[in-house]
Amino acid sequence: MYAYHLVYDIPSTHPKAFRVLVAYKNVYGSRFGGKPTPRTVLNGAGQLVIPGGSVTASDVITGGRIEFFEETGIDLRQATVRQQMKCVGDAWYRVLDQQYGAYCVYQRVQDAEFVESACNRNIQGQVPQDEELHLAQVYDASGVSKLFGPISLADLTSGWRGAQYNQLDAKNKELARKKSQDSGSWYVTAVQQLETAP
Repeated sequence: MYAYHLVYDIPSTHPKAFRVLVAYKNVYGSRFGGKPTPRTVLNGAGQLVIPGGSVTASDVITGGRIEFFEETGIDLRQATVRQQMKCVGDAWYRVLDQQYGAYCVYQRVQDAEFVESACNRNIQGQVPQDEELHLAQVYDASGVSKLFGPISLADLTSGWRGAQYNQLDAKNKELARKKSQDSGSWYVTAVQQLETAP
């Protein structure tokens, strides 16, 4: 099963103007399960993503929360943490791809930027178990879909991505170029399904 976890808010000025918390993926990670590992090129290297991935949890919501915790250091399985993050109501989920068993878990919060700040503090402090995310960011849902998907070679090889890319050997550079071309279609579907929020 694949489970992604999308935190969102709804500004009071417009009841359908969702804002979503997404993140930029590192080109590689060197810490998984809280332990140092050899550099591993990540799926979606350098792309904008929704936290998540492959899980073995018995239910979708737990799976999405586990992935969110592993990548952001925020454990929404705990009621006290949900209270701290100002969660509104219960989490819910939708199917992203029936064939592959892909789902998105949604959690509404009062202020997505508050959660963004907590995520970024954790990422900068190397709190998450998995070193996958570079930076969390809040975007308006209406425009974020066009930001998902492949990135250009120029983007992959410059700025913070380029700093990571240049630390790879030739074989892993080639792999990073391939993995930076993932379609991002599940993320687009996840954001579009906010229109049917309960």
